[in-house]
Amino acid sequence: MKDLAFEIIGDILIIRDDSDEISLKSFAKEKIQKHSFIKTVLLQTSKIHGQERKRKLRYIMGKNKLETIHKEHGNSFLVDLSEVFFSPRLSYERQRITNLIGDNEIVLNFFSGVGPFSIALASKCNSCVVHSIEINKTAYDCLLKNIELNKCQEKVIPYFGDAFEIVPKMFNNSVNRVLLPLPLDSDKALPIAYQTLKDGRGVIHWQITERISSKEIREKIIIDRINSIPHSYNFSKNYTITDMRLIRWLGPKIAHIAVDLSFKAP
Repeated sequence: MKDLAFEIIGDILIIRDDSDEISLKSFAKEKIQKHSFIKTVLLQTSKIHGQERKRKLRYIMGKNKLETIHKEHGNSFLVDLSEVFFSPRLSYERQRITNLIGDNEIVLNFFSGVGPFSIALASKCNSCVVHSIEINKTAYDCLLKNIELNKCQEKVIPYFGDAFEIVPKMFNNSVNRVLLPLPLDSDKALPIAYQTLKDGRGVIHWQITERISSKEIREKIIIDRINSIPHSYNFSKNYTITDMRLIRWLGPKIAHIAVDLSFKAP
């Protein structure tokens, strides 16, 4: 039987490689028999696209549903896969950032989704506040439910709307840490994120996609990328790259990269 790429979100398995119908159903049946917790198998029929990060899915086998509860590092996340983006492959990145946050920090998440980064941080820190913005209405509704589900009402503050409109109006010079977990808009967001750092000091967790030839990520690639961003001159001498790591491959030589930028006052 042909081996197909897949991911599991809650009790739903999503096949990411297309194939003929017989192979898809055979693969689905084998996975359901092997893993009793899998209740539904779907096929991803499009790339993740647009500002709201949607993808098309087709039912293959099991219970015909698109909503599930995904559990990760002690937290639970309601996910409606018909309308929202969620990737279990970012689990390590969420845990990595969670281990860096200090008590009493004020955090801003430009692209919250259903809340996995925000809730992971809030559940591990004392007296921190995570401002979480989301433009996708279904994802925002899931975020509200997940805040309640994980008892983070006092730590995670949700905002519905476009981060590029909300942030300049509400968060200038006010936060200690910024999350930019959407590579699609991360270059555009970086200068705006810098303006939110209190007194020009803090950390920005920046996710990008970049064409590289190996797993080795050279610092010069990151510096050149930053220097190419309009208005980056505002902070181009004030940051240090404290970490950079390959999250995953998105295609041949196309890497999804996490970069931690630490800023000092100008």
